[in-house]
Amino acid sequence: CLLLMISSGSLAQVPLPDTTDTTRVLVPDFYPAPLIPADNQPTPARIQLGKRLFGEPLLSDTGDFSCATCHQPDRHFTDGRTTAIGATGAAHRFNTPTLYNVAFNASYGWTDTGTTTLEDQHLIPLQNRQPVEMGYRPELLQALLVQPDYAAAFAEAYTDKPDTSHLVKAIAAYVRTLRAPVSAFDKLLFYDDASNFGAREQTGMGLFFSPRLGCATCHASINFSGPVKHEQAQAAPVLHVTGVGGGGEAFRAPSLRQVARTAPYMHDGSLATLAEVLTHYEQVSLPDIPDFMLTEKERDALIAFLEAL
Repeated sequence: CLLLMISSGSLAQVPLPDTTDTTRVLVPDFYPAPLIPADNQPTPARIQLGKRLFGEPLLSDTGDFSCATCHQPDRHFTDGRTTAIGATGAAHRFNTPTLYNVAFNASYGWTDTGTTTLEDQHLIPLQNRQPVEMGYRPELLQALLVQPDYAAAFAEAYTDKPDTSHLVKAIAAYVRTLRAPVSAFDKLLFYDDASNFGAREQTGMGLFFSPRLGCATCHASINFSGPVKHEQAQAAPVLHVTGVGGGGEAFRAPSLRQVARTAPYMHDGSLATLAEVLTHYEQVSLPDIPDFMLTEKERDALIAFLEAL
């Protein structure tokens, strides 16, 4: 676990990755290899096609809405809204989570433990009608394929006749490449570089991993999330009751990677700041969440640690 790795100091140092090469996707050395369906192994052609389709508004019912409308790269693949808005303007129930490191998710969506691949997940926003998300219809793909550049790109990526399954495969191939930027925490843990990880962050890290607060019970692994799966581990999906909104419904614990930059928080986007999230967990009484109260100094330290992720 991360806490053991932190305390043991047993990881060998590796050079910091080169962040100046913007022509390729940066995959830090410390990430394990994700599990990938046998029929959608990544190739440059598939990844490039998926990246293009991710930002393609012509796949929406209105022609002006894409995956990137909600998962905006310059917002760390979120949208800054309380809850998402679909192509037709319909408000959705759930907040838009980041896509960083989702290749490692054991399940997808906020409440669904049965959707376990990105290919299956992408069909949901494309095809949902209640409410509409993308409003995709198969004929929209056919309209794209009359353009020679798209036809050629599909032919290079997949040899058989393009259909909706190839569309979601290509997008999945691209989304699997999305990794959180190397953070101050990563530099400390993997590169022995504490230049941006001081005493406050160290104190906050101790609080985060402490039984007293229990944060790491739900937000664990390299993803600081619910269960993950990759070549070295395969965990079953788990949902947690958070008490947000006063209900007893259970939700997937999202990744805390870049959490300071992906507000608002929780499944419904109802908590605007990290301080509000901490206050919420101080006030609820739930079986999996310890009763605790933070001093102002502890609150400041824990937020500093979260900002370092």
